[in-house]
Amino acid sequence: MKVLLISGSYPPLVCGVGDYSYNLARALADLPKTHVSVLTSTGGCEHNDMGGKIEVISIMKGWRVFELLKVVKVILLTCPDIIHIQYPTQGYKNGLLPLLLPILGFLMRKKIVQTWHEFPIKPFDCNFYLKAIVTGGLVVVRPQYLEMLHPKLRSVLKYKKVVFIRSASAIPKITLNEGEYIKIRKNYIKKQKRLVVFFGFINQNKGTELLFDIADPDLDQIIIAGQFGANEYYNQKIKQRAIQPPWEGKVTITGYISSHDVAALLAVADAVILPFCDGGGIWNTSIHAAELQGAFILTTTRSSIGFDKERNIYFSEIDDIQSMRMALNTYAGKFKKSNCEIENDEWLQIAVEHQNLYKALLH
Repeated sequence: MKVLLISGSYPPLVCGVGDYSYNLARALADLPKTHVSVLTSTGGCEHNDMGGKIEVISIMKGWRVFELLKVVKVILLTCPDIIHIQYPTQGYKNGLLPLLLPILGFLMRKKIVQTWHEFPIKPFDCNFYLKAIVTGGLVVVRPQYLEMLHPKLRSVLKYKKVVFIRSASAIPKITLNEGEYIKIRKNYIKKQKRLVVFFGFINQNKGTELLFDIADPDLDQIIIAGQFGANEYYNQKIKQRAIQPPWEGKVTITGYISSHDVAALLAVADAVILPFCDGGGIWNTSIHAAELQGAFILTTTRSSIGFDKERNIYFSEIDDIQSMRMALNTYAGKFKKSNCEIENDEWLQIAVEHQNLYKALLH
């Protein structure tokens, strides 16, 4: 089986969906009789991955309509049985071409699969209809996705084969010996008593600014590990709060750091705070990544509230600062998961579920 994955981002380009695509590609390539090609933006991996098992074609500059011929040539070159497109990614930017890819693939008589990592922004979204109009497979990473859609949007998908396939950590598990643990923690925590970490893109929908209201400046050293987004006003707001009392000297903004360094940071943290403005859940690879390192996680949800001891996660209502402060003081650094081993075949299982969908479409 030949699979062409299309993603606007692919490592080393920074993007959560790009990291997801990378892990999925590698897991698919490990399956018997499966060849994987990846079409992505310039700056993505420009060499064959996994010793040639994955062909990475990083030629897309802006994902504008005038680059359509490039996509046609790649499809003709790779001759895939399945074209699998990821939505959205940082690399697509505002290009129109990604929305036309399902139609293009269909016209070239290929089976089309899409993964939607987010909900449509509006009940009547032209972008949604452009992606949904083509029959084929649809992978969603959020449970009850169809039930949460507007009925009119849901009706458009009735001719698609929709499957829920959970996500997983895009960051590998790290194991630190005692000396490494002490050294890394000392480097980050400075003179404070607790190490509080946020990681990922710094933008408003991630609730990054809430860190300064949840954490305690008398106890906490805040580490913000990630890149600033495009909203410069919001970026300056974060920077100003980080250098003003009571947080002056108690906040470190690292910028982008490698997945290895992120894993090490999560492993030594007293708490990982992810105060998503729309609520987090099983679809968030960042939650999976922190959970994999055994860290205490404080996040938000639209469903069940409270502490999940087995996962070492406290779920708070969105924007409930008082509840999050309470949870931080109650659980931070108190419990470290010892049996936080995620099954080695987690991504392999995800790949098998994708393969089952591909086979169903081809037969």
